[in-house]
Amino acid sequence: MVSDTQLDTLEAKGLIRLATLQPELEYLFRHALVQDAAYESLLKQERRELHHSVGEALEELYPDRLGELSSVLALHFEQAGDNTRAIPYLIEAASFASDRNAIVEAYDLFGRAEKLLPPRSADESKELLRQRVEIALGRVKAGFSFLNDDEQLAIMEPLIADVERLGDRRLEADVHINIAFIRQFRGDRPENSPLVKRSLEKVTEIAAELNDPFIAAIPNALIGLFQVFTGDMIEGIAKLREAAPMLESKHAFVLSSFSYVALSIGLARLGRFDEAEEAAQRAMKLGENGDLIAKLDSMIAESTVHSLRGDLETAVPIATRCTAMSEETGATACVVASNFVLGDTYMRQGNFKSAQIAFERSNEVAESVGENSFRPSLLAYMRANSASLGGLATDGDAFNQALTLAHDNGDRFSEATVIWKRAEFEAKRGGDDTAKALADFADAFSRFEGMEAKPYQARTLRDWGELLRNEGRRDEGDEKLGRALALFDGMGIKREADEVRAELVGVAPDA
Repeated sequence: MVSDTQLDTLEAKGLIRLATLQPELEYLFRHALVQDAAYESLLKQERRELHHSVGEALEELYPDRLGELSSVLALHFEQAGDNTRAIPYLIEAASFASDRNAIVEAYDLFGRAEKLLPPRSADESKELLRQRVEIALGRVKAGFSFLNDDEQLAIMEPLIADVERLGDRRLEADVHINIAFIRQFRGDRPENSPLVKRSLEKVTEIAAELNDPFIAAIPNALIGLFQVFTGDMIEGIAKLREAAPMLESKHAFVLSSFSYVALSIGLARLGRFDEAEEAAQRAMKLGENGDLIAKLDSMIAESTVHSLRGDLETAVPIATRCTAMSEETGATACVVASNFVLGDTYMRQGNFKSAQIAFERSNEVAESVGENSFRPSLLAYMRANSASLGGLATDGDAFNQALTLAHDNGDRFSEATVIWKRAEFEAKRGGDDTAKALADFADAFSRFEGMEAKPYQARTLRDWGELLRNEGRRDEGDEKLGRALALFDGMGIKREADEVRAELVGVAPDA
């Protein structure tokens, strides 16, 4: 205990100052460095006792504010060496941070809690087992942008046995939801992965057992999300329209963010740009409180919508900011996606050197972390773009590799895209490859038409028509260009409509 004389001496030396007399006498250090020096002068045991006393005092004084004070209480009990009391407060503080979309803070808090856990034992209590599950699940959710797929699955897969032992069906559903999401994100599908199918079926089973519409919405969201990206846009959009609002209302921020982003991109791929913009704005709102993933996802959606709409000058700065933020924070999936959008937009602007830099960075990161969903299109775009830079020598395998990846992923949209870009490459090479290019344009157009992907239909028709014209087949080429023009006009893609109209001298827009 510090005496009055000692306090007077410290105040006279300017080390402390009187803060208040009522309701209790209170002094404050005049400088943080003085406070640090005083703290460092304490023996380790004294520090522990002091932290423990402060933690217990806070619990006693503010019993109705323990959730709000959880991070402070966690710190004091952590410093006191009382792990049994620190762990629950760390979990509560991490969950509170996650609910506020502060995922970096949440990830750090869950990590601190994990370090305090004792080694596993066969006879450990269910309370401790629940803490293990909650911490691991929290780490994966908060660390989605920091951990690669293999790291996430290494954390998640062992939890299946843990939650079955606990008998908590909601927690069990949560584990299977995240496993299915991670596996689908890496390219697995219910049709070709028994593990994905198992997890989705388990979630559906639990939703029916609990009669919970929120849990029931999640398999549809997961399936719809990946249907949109792999070519079943119409069906995927229908699932996401139903599921996304439910997920948002329950604060499932990462999944709801991805759902709105997928909905936005799916609608843009159909040429329904106003609806796509609305969905992108909903994704943006999820990031207003600082959620990193929601912010980056919404920027990817926004730049994609502008790019597909032909508003390239707006798309480039959004995608550029997103790539910078993604690199800075280590959000690898967002690095891949934003660089792909940026490269595509640059390519359509005719800025082929910048496009190649963006594509190469996207592919480098995708390859290093095993992110397979973008790689087929990346390989094809890189090869087609290299032709515009004079790289017309064939490497014999780039497009075949891309098609194999797309097929293995069950990705019909990427398959169509690869064939379209291969046709572009073959068209630039000329000679014997012209016949191959024409066949590929016809194939790609048919595939895009089957998916109702109108912007892609229009751009394929334009490339196809230009090649026919260059081959002296003017009437056939004009017919393709006329159809492209009608599509561009119908979607309000003014820039490309005007460019095609200028090519079609004397040909009516609805030819």
